Amino acid sequence: MSAEDDLRAFVTNINGFGDWGHAQKIRMFAWLQQFLRKKQRFQTGDINWCYDALSLRQTNTSQYLKNMEGKELLSDKGGYYCEGQFLARYNERYGTHDITLNVRQLVRDLVNVIPELGERDIFQEALICLRHDAGRAAIIMVWNIALYHLCQYILKHKLAEFNDRLPIRYPRKWNPSDLPVVTKYDDFAEEMSERELIEVCNSAGIITGDMYKVYVEKLGKRNSAAHPSTIHVTQVQAEGYIDDLIRNTVLLLKI
Repeated sequence: MSAEDDLRAFVTNINGFGDWGHAQKIRMFAWLQQFLRKKQRFQTGDINWCYDALSLRQTNTSQYLKNMEGKELLSDKGGYYCEGQFLARYNERYGTHDITLNVRQLVRDLVNVIPELGERDIFQEALICLRHDAGRAAIIMVWNIALYHLCQYILKHKLAEFNDRLPIRYPRKWNPSDLPVVTKYDDFAEEMSERELIEVCNSAGIITGDMYKVYVEKLGKRNSAAHPSTIHVTQVQAEGYIDDLIRNTVLLLKI
């Protein structure tokens, strides 16, 4: 997701935002410079960027910011920044928005979806990551839960189909004399990559075509999150990743 996508996703979850006046919108955009865009100082152009990203008609932004100065905003040579009480008030009111709450509840509900979850430490770490805006770690933890769930589903319901399909999907790696390749959970990690596991599930009809697309996309994003890079994973990106992965794979595979 781009910075514009993050902004659009955030304001979508604010009831009545489209009816707000300019003063109210600019207060929100000023707070979002620190909360969402992680800017310690911002300029008039940063507020106008929000208007442009949301395809909204701009106003006399500089005058509105001057009216806020000394009250909601402070300034120095680096630019504007949010006054402490204003920042705390908006953090409390908007800092945990609806999608955050929904995603956290989805992750909590996994304990019921996966009643025999062996890796409960991963489950607890995922919750901690969501509480502390650790987007990369949250993606990695929840991917591990989703993959664990898929493996448990195969073991309980589709093991014969999975093993039978392995030498068909990957004839150069396995042949029928190798069967059964998988008999227990650890065999998945020891015998094949995550991508191979997903490919076999798709080929065997264990997952649907739509679920396959979600798994492949989310595996790619997990890989990006797991390796050092200059890409920053925001809270909104992590929430969207988790929401899509849980709703469209885990919750559809009943153990």
